[in-house]
Amino acid sequence: MEAVLISIQPKWCELITSGKKTVEVRKTKPKLGTPFKCYIYCTNGKPILGRCLKDNSLKATPKTDFDNYNKDTLFRANGKVIGEFVCNLMTSFKAMGEVQALYNEAKETCISHDEIIKYANGKRLYYWHISDLKIYDKPRELSEFSKYGFVHPVPLKRPPQSWMYVEVEG
Repeated sequence: MEAVLISIQPKWCELITSGKKTVEVRKTKPKLGTPFKCYIYCTNGKPILGRCLKDNSLKATPKTDFDNYNKDTLFRANGKVIGEFVCNLMTSFKAMGEVQALYNEAKETCISHDEIIKYANGKRLYYWHISDLKIYDKPRELSEFSKYGFVHPVPLKRPPQSWMYVEVEG
């Protein structure tokens, strides 16, 4: 199975890890057939200090609540690879041409219909369907992942703007 590393803002990471967001919306897609693995990189936006719950979801934890939790279960998710999923289906829509289809799937994206239309700006959108979600007990460093090099894999130093191909682990 081939893989990509996908950069996702903290607010969307929280929704994905809670199971509420089951479709990621992008303007581009990899040249891969489904299924393919996606590693989730949580961007450096608004800080998420969280903890992994028993149901394997990421729980954002306000700083004021830290005293109520075991410090060993807390971590900073920003700038880390927090988990992975399998994109088992890729659907695409032309925003203005297929408005009803966009609307029907909007709930799984956690984005309003109007926001999707605005984001698309008349262009095609790709819905990456999320399955087999796994959230790591301890987030992983970006440097633990490699992109395809000319001769051999090259360790990552910077996250992708949207997504990038990476070497599959194991």
